[in-house]
Amino acid sequence: MIDVVAKSLYVAEKQLNEAQIPYTVIVTRPTRHISDLSENCFYVIRQQFNNGVYHLVAAAKMGRESFKC
Repeated sequence: MIDVVAKSLYVAEKQLNEAQIPYTVIVTRPTRHISDLSENCFYVIRQQFNNGVYHLVAAAKMGRESFKC
C-alpha cells in the first residue's frame, strides 16, 4: 500500500500512475474565491483504499505563502 498523504497532488498522481494503481481525486475549494491556484498548490490530505482504487482528497496549501504557488 502506498502512502501519499501530505504529498503534493502532482507527486501523488505521478507515483500512483507509475505503479499503475487506479485512483480518484476530489479537490476541496474555499467557499470564497480569492485567486486562481496552480496545480502545484494542492496536497493530499486524505486517502482511502477501497476495492483496489485509491480515493484521494486534496486541498490547497493554506497560509500566507499559499498565494505564491
